Amino acid sequence: MVILTHEQIERKIKRIAYQIYEQHVEQSALIVAGIAEHGYLLAEKIGAELRAISPLTVTVAKIEIEKEKPSEHTTAISIDMADIKGLHAIIVDDVLNTARTMVFAIYPFFKGGAAEIKTVVLADRNHKIFPVSADYTGISLATTLQQHITFEVNSDGTMQLSLN
Repeated sequence: MVILTHEQIERKIKRIAYQIYEQHVEQSALIVAGIAEHGYLLAEKIGAELRAISPLTVTVAKIEIEKEKPSEHTTAISIDMADIKGLHAIIVDDVLNTARTMVFAIYPFFKGGAAEIKTVVLADRNHKIFPVSADYTGISLATTLQQHITFEVNSDGTMQLSLN
């Protein structure tokens, strides 16, 4: 079952970008970092939208993380850790389920001295086992633990969010 169509996702990205800008209007620069792969795609889109609507200098970064066993692997970020210090960071992922991945994605920004860390997810399932919530959400869904939300990107670049 399709939850969000491509057009609906694009509108949610635009709305989230406006919300981010509204809360960071006093800043001159911002890091938008997406968790590979789908979170990074969304971060690129949010970054592009922020550049279009604001004077912010937006750096988009990719976070590489082993989602199955993040505690056993190092989280890698595509920007220099020195570039994080004192900046506001926005961490982006497609679906927030238990928040385990988000915890490990946030940690390098905390350790790197980010002035503020906010989170963005396209879909929040509300099954958190870690104390991380989304600051910006496309859609919040009450799902069962057996259901699965899939963010799909087709070969033509269209996106959709589905519930299985």
